[in-house]
Amino acid sequence: MRTRLSVALFLFLSSAGLVRAQVPSPPNNTAAHAFAIIVIDENGVAVASARVRLLGPVGTLWCETDLAGKCEFANVPAGPLSLRVEREGFYVFSLPAAQPSGTLEIALTHQQEVRETVDVVESSPAIDPSQAAAQEQLSGLDVINIPYPNTRDYRYVLNFIPEVVLDRSAQPHVAGAESYQTLVLLDGFNVTQPANGQLLVRVSTDALRSIRVETSRVPAEYGKGPAGVLALETGIGDDHYRFATTNFLPSFQNKKGWTLDKVDPRFTVSGPIKKGKIWFFDAIDGEYDKVILPALPKGEDTNTIWRVGNLAKLQANPTTRDILTSSFVFNRLHDEHFKFSALAPATTTPADVENAYVSSIKEQHSFAGEKLLEVGFAFDQYGLQQVPNGGTRYVLTPEGAQGNYYLHADANARRWQALTNFYMPRQWHGRHDLMFGADLDRISYAQFFQRSPISALREGQTLAAGATCLSSSPSPCALYTVFGASVPSTTYNDEASAYAQDRWAAFPRFLVEPGLRWDWDEIVRHHLLSPRLAATYVLDSAGNTKISAGVGVVHASTNLALIALPQAGSRQDYFFHSSGMQTSSFLTTFAVDRNLLVAPRFVNWSLALEQKLPAQVFLKAEFTRRSGNRDFAYNVPSGLGGSNFALQNTREDRYSSFKVDLRRTFRNRYIVTGSYVRSSSRSNQALDYSLDNPVLSPQVPGPFPWDAPNRFTSWGWLPLVRGFDAGYSMEARTGFPFAAINDQQQVVKPPGSYRFPMYFALNFHLEKRFRAVGFYWALRGGYDNVTNRQNAYAVNNYINSPQFLTFSAFDRRAFTARIRFLGRK
Repeated sequence: MRTRLSVALFLFLSSAGLVRAQVPSPPNNTAAHAFAIIVIDENGVAVASARVRLLGPVGTLWCETDLAGKCEFANVPAGPLSLRVEREGFYVFSLPAAQPSGTLEIALTHQQEVRETVDVVESSPAIDPSQAAAQEQLSGLDVINIPYPNTRDYRYVLNFIPEVVLDRSAQPHVAGAESYQTLVLLDGFNVTQPANGQLLVRVSTDALRSIRVETSRVPAEYGKGPAGVLALETGIGDDHYRFATTNFLPSFQNKKGWTLDKVDPRFTVSGPIKKGKIWFFDAIDGEYDKVILPALPKGEDTNTIWRVGNLAKLQANPTTRDILTSSFVFNRLHDEHFKFSALAPATTTPADVENAYVSSIKEQHSFAGEKLLEVGFAFDQYGLQQVPNGGTRYVLTPEGAQGNYYLHADANARRWQALTNFYMPRQWHGRHDLMFGADLDRISYAQFFQRSPISALREGQTLAAGATCLSSSPSPCALYTVFGASVPSTTYNDEASAYAQDRWAAFPRFLVEPGLRWDWDEIVRHHLLSPRLAATYVLDSAGNTKISAGVGVVHASTNLALIALPQAGSRQDYFFHSSGMQTSSFLTTFAVDRNLLVAPRFVNWSLALEQKLPAQVFLKAEFTRRSGNRDFAYNVPSGLGGSNFALQNTREDRYSSFKVDLRRTFRNRYIVTGSYVRSSSRSNQALDYSLDNPVLSPQVPGPFPWDAPNRFTSWGWLPLVRGFDAGYSMEARTGFPFAAINDQQQVVKPPGSYRFPMYFALNFHLEKRFRAVGFYWALRGGYDNVTNRQNAYAVNNYINSPQFLTFSAFDRRAFTARIRFLGRK
């Protein structure tokens, strides 16, 4: 199969790319030498796209390292030359007098929060001529420095990456897509929840080395994510022992008296087991929250949440050609009252227990000629249990819920994953960086649900003790729901993928990336080919202007939760007239005929301009369009009769955006950024159906619930006075859309008819870093939502309720403080 893919690679494309070095011809009386540079990090891992410059009497020579960390100068004058190597995220390496002959290996050091020496220099930002993908990135220091609510959860910092929007459940939507349409990688392995594709795995924010998002022009290496790639990279130890502690002191609140508010400590430790050979890294984080809603009565007004997580990593370099890395992530969450709110008092919500385990091992072997082979294995498991807080009947009223929750859930999703990647450079009419790879996955989803009846009452109505909607005459109900029995079930899927990718460089400043990907899974059982093509051209020799363009086909992975829905049971709804008489009933079941399904197909194309402006300001402007066809949707009948809902390929998604991004980086890690995104995210079938989603209307077109047509974000980290630093973050966007429903759970105004008010949040913090008792410390304090903007997260969308369009669950101004113990230098 790998041979066939290699033959199918787009080598027939007439294309050219960026050469690795520009070298002026030496004078006739000057001897010349071949000179190679190999760039690695402090743990021996190759550093790609590092900028290498040689400065001598005949001018400046430059090149960029390839995926093996190597770049070559073919014709370098003899004599000592000044050497400078830099890469964003690393400290600059400089050598005043390098002898240009043979091969020189250079180790770059990742930027650290506490510097090793006082004279280190951060690498300056630059337009990367070898980067064709539409990419945005936050460094680990950015994650630490940006002030934002819930800094204990890295998902909230994703909000400050252009084209990433968080919904009310902290699920990221990349380029306007569903969460499950984004491929999420943790240190190279897929960690999306195997059944529903959500981002649930948590690692300490102090453990992250970088967060990278690619929304378009994504290489063939990455599949299963029509929206793009969200890549999380965590740190590893080096030859210095390091430790840091954050938020080890609790906070208190005065709501109905003084009580504990929260404590969310984080602790990291790293260092060598054997210097130069074996290193370890461990990051543990925890959380305890006590949430009090004063508007609710005593006994219904308090929720407690606790969570613990740990990331343990080990890297060993048994030989000079081998790098072995292993990791284990553990998460456990206990939410005493899940979805607790002013409309859902404590006893009406279930206890929620979730856990996640992710283990992985990866081996990288380098061969002669810059060839690299990578082999990896991973296993991840996600568990969920929801248990009601009692057996009282569950009642929905226009003013909120009553009784005890109706659902008892027990689910478990697992993924076994094996991958391999092979990198092989070649010279043929220029340089080719060839990559080949394969990925095998085994996925299982086990589920068991028990549901009790739901009574939905009209405004001002009550249900007598011991009575039901069906036994009362006249009935006070608008809707009464009972559920059919569910039996334990397990759904499986096998996935296989392979790809071939080329980066062709034939003449200066022009790079083309053709690629081809093959995917197959056990449910759809179709052989899927996804061609990709991207190109980038640097308009000037100084590298200050770059244009990029590309188009690609992406096939979405099969959503196992949709496939397993028929095994979750059935639902019977009884409808009542305002007079109390039953008018109709409606049976809901779900069915999947796998023989009729095809894989959802998306076409993504984009065009981008990058420009370095005066005063070291970098501009990026980009247009993206993604068109999805044959996406999965359960189709609802047109009337209120019994029906078997069938999974079909009838959904069509459309996303388009225009983005303008500006950033200015200063010395000592200071930065200011701002971005504006004008976008539209819509579908011809905007409603999602399930047994637990009581919307009973036919499908309607409209925007997705996270659609934000206008969105502006900005953040910065700047020096102030007397050693203080100031950080801010800001988001302003159009409010999310929602639909209006009646007391029988029918849509009367489709999504997009109403929107939440405009969202605006400004966060501002001050931080002082200092040294005391021989250690480094960082003390921060400031306000989230400085303007006290009443940003609502909930709305009464019952059109028959007197409180219709009443917004609640406001995000108010809050003072937060953070203390970090950073250890020694």
